Amino acid sequence: MDLNNLKSEPIVVVGGGFGGLATVQALLAKSDGTSVILIDEGNRFVFKPLLYELLSGELQLWEVAPQYSDLASELGFIFLQECVVEIDEEAKKVITSSEIEITYSQLVISTGVTTNYSFLDNLQDYACGFSNLNDFRIIKNLIIKINNSSEYTNPIVIAGAGPTGVELACKISDLIKDRVEIYLVDKGNKILPNCKSFNREKAIESIGKRNIRVYLDYCIKSVGKTFLELYSTDNETKNFIKIDYSTLLWTAGLKPSKSKFLDHFLNENQKIKVNEFMQMDEYKNIFFVGDITFCENAPFPSSAQVAMQQGSLVAKNIISLRNGNELQPFKFEDLGEMLSLGIGNASITGYGITLAGSLAFEIRRFAYLMRMPGFLLSFKSSGSWLFSKKIINRLFSQSA
Repeated sequence: MDLNNLKSEPIVVVGGGFGGLATVQALLAKSDGTSVILIDEGNRFVFKPLLYELLSGELQLWEVAPQYSDLASELGFIFLQECVVEIDEEAKKVITSSEIEITYSQLVISTGVTTNYSFLDNLQDYACGFSNLNDFRIIKNLIIKINNSSEYTNPIVIAGAGPTGVELACKISDLIKDRVEIYLVDKGNKILPNCKSFNREKAIESIGKRNIRVYLDYCIKSVGKTFLELYSTDNETKNFIKIDYSTLLWTAGLKPSKSKFLDHFLNENQKIKVNEFMQMDEYKNIFFVGDITFCENAPFPSSAQVAMQQGSLVAKNIISLRNGNELQPFKFEDLGEMLSLGIGNASITGYGITLAGSLAFEIRRFAYLMRMPGFLLSFKSSGSWLFSKKIINRLFSQSA
């Protein structure tokens, strides 16, 4: 591929997560013939809400983490597996670690977030997150070891009782069949504090049926190789608990993915402050998408659906900018939420329904597979679900 022979300066998207790929897809759908280049350090897009089903074997790798090269072939964008090290805003250039220089017409930055291990000394040495395929492999191997060895007797500790922590706790509990206890720790006074009440109630029910012990109003103050210390956040009790543990899974904080070129864009809260059009006021030709962004006038949650909606809007605004038309402000439309609550179990609030159980699990899976980037992948994934005799029989038996 010769980047020097492009017919015009391309639109460059840095970061191939939900926001980045949504931007690419929307740009290509409204194509004016301008080349679109996607740059990402990895070789696969990871559909993170379905990592739990990959962990349990309910879905396969190709369904959850397709290769960018396959998506590029189908959708018609250019993919570069590179690390961006510098952005020259004046010259409108993106420079990679292998010294590739790309002059862009418009630039979209959607580099996402990763696990934040900075809360405690040596935390990264002892903890594992759940935000990428490497984390998945570590936890998958842990489950295999627990199921095939009697050496693991101490509990698995999961820090953070948000969606990731709760979903991970339920799935792992089912996979290890109660061989070891799971401790779910959170400094707040309830699990899933920002989730819909119906989903929270169903999550509490699911946790109560499993070998999961919940420590609310507690935070981890220190961690070593084999033990950690919990302190109560309740000023009146000030309880202290020392726990011998087998594994620590950290879902209690995120930070922007490590990218030095982002440093001068970030504010004191390690976010990129954007205007309503998803730009910084200083750089009208650069747009920002996803969890790295923050809008003071209209704050929005950090989620995949927000990133995808932002990506679609940014694509429209780039086309408008190129045509000299007015830009449109971002307005988040809450489509509801879906939680995985163990093998074959889920809870849904949204899409006009509140539903929990096995049917909710199948609807959640189908809804996510239909959102997979690329028509062929989405069709193949959803078709794999739809024509499964096991699934068809289950749906008919429940509706009878």
